[in-house]
Amino acid sequence: MTSPNSLAVENLSVSYPNSKEPALQKVTLNVAASSILSIVGASGSGKSTLLRALCGLESPASGTIKLGGQVLCSSAKFVRPDRRKIGLVSQSGDLFPHLNVFQNLGYGLTNWRRADRKTRCKELLEAIGLPNFEKRFPHELSGGEKQRIALARALAPRPPLLLLDEPFSNLDSNLRQSLRRLTADILRKEKTTTIFVTHHPEDALSTGDSIAVMDSGTIIQCDTPRNLWRNPVSPVAASLFDKINQLPSSNFPNWLRANELELVEESHGGFTSGIIHEIEFFGKTQMVYVKIQNNLTPVIVEVASEEKYQIGSPISIKRKRLKAIQSKRLSTEHKQGICF
Repeated sequence: MTSPNSLAVENLSVSYPNSKEPALQKVTLNVAASSILSIVGASGSGKSTLLRALCGLESPASGTIKLGGQVLCSSAKFVRPDRRKIGLVSQSGDLFPHLNVFQNLGYGLTNWRRADRKTRCKELLEAIGLPNFEKRFPHELSGGEKQRIALARALAPRPPLLLLDEPFSNLDSNLRQSLRRLTADILRKEKTTTIFVTHHPEDALSTGDSIAVMDSGTIIQCDTPRNLWRNPVSPVAASLFDKINQLPSSNFPNWLRANELELVEESHGGFTSGIIHEIEFFGKTQMVYVKIQNNLTPVIVEVASEEKYQIGSPISIKRKRLKAIQSKRLSTEHKQGICF
């Protein structure tokens, strides 16, 4: 029996009239009920188009969308956005400026009894840490408070699916981290099936039960956060989560992360040598950029902050001996393009 909150997308394609390439190309994914799927990808990879198709703002050229077994979109059927009962939280929150917090939260609860509506709004304000905010208006709220209210408003009618479109992008780093943890906690308590689009790798890795990587309108990999981090299928997938290096070596995969390399004196060997071009200090660590012959871009090596290096000094680069490091990097065992 299909869960009422599970999502199934099959061979979904979307094209825009003035574009040579489809915005989405045969996207297939399955999101289990009550789980959180993070979606990452570069600008133009199709993330926002996928969300728009799911909530009915785009008409796919082909493919099907099913929510809880109910067909929302197919060659024979198209359910209007207002009848899909899908929640959406955007970057700006989009609160109604002329309504106070209580009225914003209750906007999707017009068919509820007044007492139940009041109880639900109070319950959500407690959950997001903003009790007694009922009478405030959006212009009286901070950026973080607005996003929390927007999240609560989307959750109020208990939607079978919630779409989060980079909801923390406009917030500073500390506020983003705290709101990310709060959001994940609420979503799991509410048991809400969620698709969370973000361009922040730490948000995707820490929040999602699974992560889908998009590139050129397709899903090139979908896996758990740990498996995706350890075994990305390509440099494109790896580069979305960390700085990577293209390397002139055939002894191992020709790309490695900055923390998978180390600097050694030229006399101690290494697979390549170069000159230190730049050093970025980040407190706990520092990034050393090494220019090597026949490599267009410098190789980036992450080192401890107490290590001392000089710009212009010759240096060799060696691969760290990490346990089973990337032993399955290009493994074909991944279920590419399908999330369970």
